[in-house]
Amino acid sequence: MKGLSKVLKVGGTYDVITKYKEIPVKAVLKLNWLEEDEGFMGFDWGRTLYKKAFSTLDPVYVKLSNDKYIRTGVFSNLGKELVLSFDSFVAPPEFVSRRSVRVEPDEENPVVVTLEFNGRKLTANAKDVSETGVGIQLDTQEDKDFIEFIKEKLEHLKEDEFIEFNIKIDLPGVGTAEGKGKLRNVVGLGQDVYVRLGFEVNFPREEIDKIRKYVVNRQKEIIQALRFIG
Repeated sequence: MKGLSKVLKVGGTYDVITKYKEIPVKAVLKLNWLEEDEGFMGFDWGRTLYKKAFSTLDPVYVKLSNDKYIRTGVFSNLGKELVLSFDSFVAPPEFVSRRSVRVEPDEENPVVVTLEFNGRKLTANAKDVSETGVGIQLDTQEDKDFIEFIKEKLEHLKEDEFIEFNIKIDLPGVGTAEGKGKLRNVVGLGQDVYVRLGFEVNFPREEIDKIRKYVVNRQKEIIQALRFIG
């Protein structure tokens, strides 16, 4: 990739960032070499903790400044070098600038989300949880009625309106938190096998402590597991 040598210097150190189960993971790495024509860059990471977080599953970002990053893919994560391949110059990734910490629940101890629509209840496992919201994943066949409900509502929404739900979240080991949730984003509505919905949830003050306790505990679990496999 022409131009990489203008922003990256061999021998320099850079923040190399990715996410693991929704938690940002950063390593400060020395750039060993740069292959500009092919867009490859090799970083020394011989003693780096949490190596398993830097996988081919998620993009890895090299920070150039507060507002400019390089988005890359992992070409090789074996041995003492992390080799990345250039994708594009981008703004800070979303998970770096989040307002609150987000975690991915344990599949064996799921966080169950319940909401009501048209006098009916929808129950789904959370894909991620934070103090400000929750994400769920729906099956386009099993949850067809709710997806059709969402599509119809979206067609008639005005620009400054939101679809709102009363949301209950069952948090393993903590209890149940309830709040008012606004539908903020929809990915793959009616197009794929799965649909992902993101809700911004306004939790009452007494419920925030429950969410915070779960997020902190889950964050510790993820870091401990990552340290063990790293």
